[in-house]
Amino acid sequence: MSKSCVQNSQGVFMCARTAVITHGILYFTQREIKTMNIKKQTGLLYLYEAIICFRMVDVVWVIFLLGRGYSLAEVGIAEGIFHVTSMIFEIPSGMAADLCGRKRTLVLSGIMGMLSCIFMMLDGFRGWIYVGMIFSALSLNLASGTEEALLYDSLLEAGCAQRYGQVRSRSSVIGRISSALSCMASPVAIAAGFRYTYLGSALLDLGSALAALGMSEPQVTEEQKNRRAYTLKENRKRLIKHVQTTLIFIREHPKIMGKLFANGALGCPCFLIMMYLQEHLVNCGWPQEFIGIPMLLIPLAGALGAWLASRNKKPLFKMVILLGLLSGAGICLTGSSVLWLSLTGACIVRVCEGFAEIAVSEDVNRQFTSDQRATLVSVDSMIYSMLMVVASPVTGFLGSRYGVQAIFVVMGVILLTAVCVLGWLYRRKNKCHR
Repeated sequence: MSKSCVQNSQGVFMCARTAVITHGILYFTQREIKTMNIKKQTGLLYLYEAIICFRMVDVVWVIFLLGRGYSLAEVGIAEGIFHVTSMIFEIPSGMAADLCGRKRTLVLSGIMGMLSCIFMMLDGFRGWIYVGMIFSALSLNLASGTEEALLYDSLLEAGCAQRYGQVRSRSSVIGRISSALSCMASPVAIAAGFRYTYLGSALLDLGSALAALGMSEPQVTEEQKNRRAYTLKENRKRLIKHVQTTLIFIREHPKIMGKLFANGALGCPCFLIMMYLQEHLVNCGWPQEFIGIPMLLIPLAGALGAWLASRNKKPLFKMVILLGLLSGAGICLTGSSVLWLSLTGACIVRVCEGFAEIAVSEDVNRQFTSDQRATLVSVDSMIYSMLMVVASPVTGFLGSRYGVQAIFVVMGVILLTAVCVLGWLYRRKNKCHR
């Protein structure tokens, strides 16, 4: 046999072997995708949601700070620092999730949460609480958007993306029930003191990181499949391209951004209510050591809103207008000195927020691309943080100067006015098109 024939035969053999290996890799890759255990994945996501929402600290942190000698204005500043940090790092954290992987990002979120608890336990320097709030914001930044993106792409990979609304609603209900249980545990937190409470919260953050480690990383695009193969130089180019693609999407889809803004506008007063209602209920005569008990109903009301959203068939815009009106009225009612009226108003606001969260999330995720999903979902949280950056110090000043009731009245009137203006502009636009 000639030398050229030997070379040709060797070349054919090498090509055949390469083809076999390539087909083998593709076979096992496709097999892994097809056999992804979506039941296990959603189960771990439910567990993750339950852990991160069981936050006794969120119920009593204001009381802890006031008991340690901080003023209500300083509490407002701390909350403002939290949301400034959140606003700055919200989009970069979403980009990290899209470019580096959602699973890794959730693990890092748990680590940041543990660091936050450590700094919140420290004494001797009043600035430690501000450092703790920064790490707390980073923890939530890394989780927000990432969890939703991981869930949607997991369902998309498994061929059941149409179940997102149902699964996300169930996850939200679990999280809100967990939050309600943490409210029930608030007497234990107050009795234990802030150090032991933050230590318990740090252990929960560790549990969330471990739950995230057990999840699978969804890979529905070639970009996601090749994350580990990119060099540092290539990752820089990916980041630039990712930013450009995201900005183009935002510019070309103003209606989606409007929906995200509406969701943030409904979520902002809801959080402020939870923040200031603690002091308001104590002023109304409720024992401070049992502050979590009357507030137990509020997270459960949010769970009811999330459950109702999964069964909604009405147009999103009309529902947002209705939710805005109900929420504004509920905020005003929360300022009542009558305990049951105040709680009723807070529950109304939370039902509206829970409904809007699921309805908007399901609507916009259908239009997001998988490679930019976490970043685009993070825009929602960034809008919310921008609103909170303004609202937190302003409401803190109003509370210190005029009392907590003034906070609820001002927020309710502003929201009702904004919703009425939005509805009027919408009707006017429709008339012009006719």
